[in-house]
Amino acid sequence: MRRILVPILALLIAGGAALYARKWVESRQVAPAATAAPTPKPEKAVLVAAVDLPAGSFLQPGNVRWQPWPDVDLPASYYVKGQRGEEEVVGAVLRYALAKGQPLTDSGLVKPGERGFLAAVLAPGMRAVSVPVDEASANAGLIFPGDRVDLVLSHTLAGEAGEGQKARRAAETVLEDVRVLAMGRRLKGPEGEEGAIQARTVTLEVSPADAERVALVTELGKLSLSLRSLARAEAAERPAAEADRVTWDSDVSRALGAGAADKVLVLRGGQKPSATSSGGEPTR
Repeated sequence: MRRILVPILALLIAGGAALYARKWVESRQVAPAATAAPTPKPEKAVLVAAVDLPAGSFLQPGNVRWQPWPDVDLPASYYVKGQRGEEEVVGAVLRYALAKGQPLTDSGLVKPGERGFLAAVLAPGMRAVSVPVDEASANAGLIFPGDRVDLVLSHTLAGEAGEGQKARRAAETVLEDVRVLAMGRRLKGPEGEEGAIQARTVTLEVSPADAERVALVTELGKLSLSLRSLARAEAAERPAAEADRVTWDSDVSRALGAGAADKVLVLRGGQKPSATSSGGEPTR
């Protein structure tokens, strides 16, 4: 009996030792694998274009957004979240076009007050011209750079001296849908500013031909700005008859219209010419 028990006991001890050794080896193999697993690095966020932006665009808050970016070394010219703010680019102008998702950099922006800002704002082939305005004609200071306006001229036309006609006043739109580049010395929109600023001049972006027209209309009479809606549907061309329309003083005043009787020259046989009013009564 003793001869049988001793081998069996030896087998049990050997089996237990083998099982313990196997578990110990497995635990030693798993631990290094767990510690060797790479820890994901936190991502950065950089400021990028939210939409396609052409060169010369004024940057507004809706034009940019923060986008996750790999945690790599970036040049100091990038706008990294936590290091630089979105407000730094608002009101700046793009030197070159940016595609959606492309990062903004200092070299690609010109900020108000920096040299070359106005030239960067201008679209290729366009010109910047300034015209005099006052608080009333500039919408009480509520027009800002980047807005689009119509330029309205109101002037007085002298009557014919020989006919004894009185001077007439008229108003007409001389330029439509032009972009405002600056109000006085102000080259930036109202973000972060309180109240309106009264400007004595407004700088507009126009074509070379329109720049010549503006140079003339400033000598003819008073200029006013008519603010256009941001809805681009309004930018559709007006009918030709409406575009060429001139508003006379008699169109807005019934008193002037009633007093401006047209005269007609009437010839009857060998009689001397006599002038009659539009009502048919001869005048002496």
